[in-house]
Amino acid sequence: MIELQNVGKNYGPIQALNDVSFSIKKGEIVGFVGPNGAGKSTAMKIITTYTMPSSGSVSVGGYDVVDNPLEVRRIIGYLPETAPLYADMLVYEYLQFVGRARHLNGNFRKQYDWVVEAAGLGSVLKRKIGELSKGFKQRTCLAQALIHDPDVLILDEPTSGLDPLQIIGIRKLVKDLAHEKTIILSTHILSEAAAISDRILMIHNGSIVADGKFEDLVKQVSDRNSIYVSAKLTKKEFESAVKSIDGIKNIIYDEALPRGVVGAHLVSDPKTDLTASVNEIIRKQKWDILSFAREQLSLEDAFIRLTQGGSQPEGGVK
Repeated sequence: MIELQNVGKNYGPIQALNDVSFSIKKGEIVGFVGPNGAGKSTAMKIITTYTMPSSGSVSVGGYDVVDNPLEVRRIIGYLPETAPLYADMLVYEYLQFVGRARHLNGNFRKQYDWVVEAAGLGSVLKRKIGELSKGFKQRTCLAQALIHDPDVLILDEPTSGLDPLQIIGIRKLVKDLAHEKTIILSTHILSEAAAISDRILMIHNGSIVADGKFEDLVKQVSDRNSIYVSAKLTKKEFESAVKSIDGIKNIIYDEALPRGVVGAHLVSDPKTDLTASVNEIIRKQKWDILSFAREQLSLEDAFIRLTQGGSQPEGGVK
């Protein structure tokens, strides 16, 4: 549905995109994440025909963005980071205006009723847009992106300014729409990208540095195993038992626990079956266990490693 091949974009001497290639199929939700200035907005502007690539090719729904920009715009719904709204219009007037601009004609009433319900705008239809809260402005802008039932949705920070219940509603709507649409979701909120997306594209310095499911990306950058265990025993007993495990790289104790309880993050190399080794010790020593859980890299850890090539110090286990 969306295809980028060796795309580059230069702004004078500044290279915003460098040989970017990826494809997104129908029914897929892709989270597009990266640091500020990484090239996300530039890529989305090219896909929406707002700007043209300096090199390479981009097609949406089989239409080339350079040769057939009007055809591309007809099948795209776009929610930019800054909502394109007219402050003096009433909400329903704005949606009527967008419907006419999209040439909905006889299909307008059906689509209008649907987007009003989907975006939760029923209570504000006769209010001026300029008087709306940021959350309702965001929902009004989402309605304009959906009103013509586009095949492709480009959403730039779609939950910005929404309260938790509204965020849950928008996430559900996006997931429901994905059965029949292609969706790109740009966000700085890593947990949102992981929660809502089938796949994550990570961009840094104008290049794609990662592409895949979040779980796979974490595995790609993980260079350690880590578990947390706490039990009713002494520190000496704990150390004596775990020192027998080959591959232990670090032990980070939890100093906030009460007397008579030991808690620690155990970190090993990736080849060590740490969970099985500790479980065997617990069984043999008959420890009175309070907690025992495998730990994973956080979203932020994975993001830093993929975009900076950094390695978190041992003391940073989470």
